[in-house]
Amino acid sequence: CHHQVQWGMHCLSEIDSPSPDVYGIALMEMENGSLGFACIEDSSLYVWSRKVNSEGAAEWVQCRVIKLDKMISVANLSDEAFVVGSGEGMGAIFVSTGVGLFTIELKSRRVKKVAEPEVYFSILPYMSFYTPDRGTLLSLARTH
Repeated sequence: CHHQVQWGMHCLSEIDSPSPDVYGIALMEMENGSLGFACIEDSSLYVWSRKVNSEGAAEWVQCRVIKLDKMISVANLSDEAFVVGSGEGMGAIFVSTGVGLFTIELKSRRVKKVAEPEVYFSILPYMSFYTPDRGTLLSLARTH
């Protein structure tokens, strides 16, 4: 389950997962800003989104099912594949298998192998970072 803390209200709420029997999951931000949940069951990647229903209660809604055995050629994929992370703002899920680490873009369903097989527990990607050049740092130091 996922716990949400609302610091201003000093409140902790619990959200049950849509699929309680999986251990490799990724929580992610969906395109509409809602909470997303990804897991693998029976050789398929399932993606769920948290939505508010007509009564005003939040519920999980399944929004994508991707058959992995047609995309990644692995024997007994359901025994060897699990979700190890998501790329914030990328719309991609990281899947670890016995033949390597893959990214799966949710919109295009494009699969790309990004690393050789290892034991991956969690992937935390970053897009880029900024390092100012020395000239900028020197000019800033002189003006203060």
